[in-house]
Amino acid sequence: MAAIDKMYVHSYYEYDDLRRWAIAYYPELLFYFYDITMTYRQWESNCKSYVKRQMAIAKRDYEKIGTESLAVENIIKHYKETADYDCPMEQAEDEAFAIIDSYHKTARDWEDSYTCPIMNTPFSVDKKLLWICPLPCVRKYLEEQCGYKTKWYHKLFWKGKKHF
Repeated sequence: MAAIDKMYVHSYYEYDDLRRWAIAYYPELLFYFYDITMTYRQWESNCKSYVKRQMAIAKRDYEKIGTESLAVENIIKHYKETADYDCPMEQAEDEAFAIIDSYHKTARDWEDSYTCPIMNTPFSVDKKLLWICPLPCVRKYLEEQCGYKTKWYHKLFWKGKKHF
């Protein structure tokens, strides 16, 4: 894994909380943000275009596989014709399931799955965030992406935990 990872947020409010926390307690973090001026309208616009794009992709893929009952066979046939690849049955079943599942998702389901990269931090900043940042989205990023585990003694040094 690279020493620099992107941090993703699932809602505008997570982004806004992190931005406000950084302004108050760690302004240097703002240098690593992709966009420190994003508004709620911009977030909504990005989310709507993401949903529209994903639904179009799901529809296109669903039309390629034909009927659901023949989806696996059609995927195997498609790979053989286009890439001269003998697709294993298990792979074709997994792909068919994923395509059918994507096609049946609603716009709300796609909205809920939307994430946005907001910053890219080096290893040294991640280590500092481990010690000073109480925000749940940052804690999740540090544990899942960076492999850090929050210990009880880290919580002693968190800044702004009463406000966030």
